[in-house]
Amino acid sequence: MHSHPNGKGPAGHITRIRRTYIGLLMALALAGAVFWAGGCGGALKQAHELESAGDWEGALAAYQEVLAKAPNDVAALSGAAVALMVLQRFDEALSYQERVVAADPHDAQTRVELGFNYLNHQGRPADAVRELDEAAKLQPTAKNITFLAQAQVSAGDQAGAEQSLRRAIEADPQYEYAYSVLADLLTHEGRYDEVTRLKEDARARGLEVIDL
Repeated sequence: MHSHPNGKGPAGHITRIRRTYIGLLMALALAGAVFWAGGCGGALKQAHELESAGDWEGALAAYQEVLAKAPNDVAALSGAAVALMVLQRFDEALSYQERVVAADPHDAQTRVELGFNYLNHQGRPADAVRELDEAAKLQPTAKNITFLAQAQVSAGDQAGAEQSLRRAIEADPQYEYAYSVLADLLTHEGRYDEVTRLKEDARARGLEVIDL
């Protein structure tokens, strides 16, 4: 998928979502500190203390210390994957993320992170669609379904992306960003009357459709 000359279009809104996603990674890592500190030993406790201090390199080293003794420790694998993503070491994060999702069929969040890694850093949009589709099935929130739509656009499945975005709006009519992404998709297909109706529907709900 290519960006448009004006910096808008599908590539532009994928970049916007990626910024939100990286912030979410950090928030999730910090939120998990109490759980892991209480039940997974000293090295994991140290890892989360380092995360809280913003020392992601140190946290990564602590996770790797755990994995040297327990290579299949899912909590350490997940923590290392998050640290590597925050450090923008995306290729290294990939194998950790893949091991986490293989070990835990219920982990929606790591599937989201893996999907974005495939999409933005590995040039594998079809794999991104697969992972984000699984995440959306596990946690069918409007945000996760919109993430899936982003990958579908990148993979060239415009019809699937439109279906997903309409499903996202149905799941949560107040999720503003889904309207903007759908309006962008419809605009690029020249379906201007539908864009107008979509914006009117959004305004009736007190929402604003932004140009992407």
